[in-house]
Amino acid sequence: MHKIVWDMDPGIDDALALILALRSPEAKILGITTVAGNAPVEMTSVNARRVLECLGASNIPVAMGAAHPINCALEDALSYHGLDGLGNCKLPSPLTALHPLKAWEFIIQLVLDAPREITLVATGPLTNVAYAFELHPELPELLARLVLMGGGYSLTHYGKGNRTPFAEFNIWEDPEAAHIVFNSGVEIFAVGLDVTMDPAACLNNQHLEQIESGHTTTTHLVTQLVEYELKYHGCCRMHDPLAFTVLLDGSLLDFTWAKVEVVTGNDWDRGVTHILPSDSLHLIHVACAVDGPRFLKFFISRILEE
Repeated sequence: MHKIVWDMDPGIDDALALILALRSPEAKILGITTVAGNAPVEMTSVNARRVLECLGASNIPVAMGAAHPINCALEDALSYHGLDGLGNCKLPSPLTALHPLKAWEFIIQLVLDAPREITLVATGPLTNVAYAFELHPELPELLARLVLMGGGYSLTHYGKGNRTPFAEFNIWEDPEAAHIVFNSGVEIFAVGLDVTMDPAACLNNQHLEQIESGHTTTTHLVTQLVEYELKYHGCCRMHDPLAFTVLLDGSLLDFTWAKVEVVTGNDWDRGVTHILPSDSLHLIHVACAVDGPRFLKFFISRILEE
């Protein structure tokens, strides 16, 4: 079983990934931290708890983190995810309180309590993770691994950008944080647009019909989230569920070793992730192929399990 601390910015695809995790016995979520990204941090903190409470997992603590990137103001993605950040799914406001620690303090505490046992999953901008690494420089070597959704690496013709023509949203939102994390020495598995934009790994109307057949609380919530994506975007891209699936069935994705440079600053190439000639320092695993149909079958089967 993977012991997981999850940094997220829900977000429709974060919510779908969290639902998948809660349906997966291989994963034990010790805590969730929230960051500003898809929505302001107050909203992502509410959304994480809304999903947890809906699915009977309100015992998982949620700690709120950074309200904006390290060096600039937040530019959220509510125009994509809906006014509530969750496709206007009308989940009730949460009843559980936030954890008293800040997100980066909570990450540090959980990792120090179980050194080399924790997998950190990051499916939003990397601001909280960078703060934790800066505050505790030994933290990267105390993690089992870091699984993240972010970047476009030009390893396939899908690996370009979705916030700009050149940069993926999570990395673009806080490239300074990404630079810190990518050069920290932690073992990284990066799942980017090279695989998540592959149409074969996106839910469509036929998949939605399968999910709707479940008639459970889980399938009802997934149906609402996917319906919103299909209505406004034509398909439901599974960025964050694909990243999380690395921990559930690694055979669904292929990875290559690479050294990655993150372009910082605020010019046209902000947030670009360049693959450089490899050396022995700070190589990471970058996803370069996905078995999309098998991934979708896996996801739907988990959602439909009684």
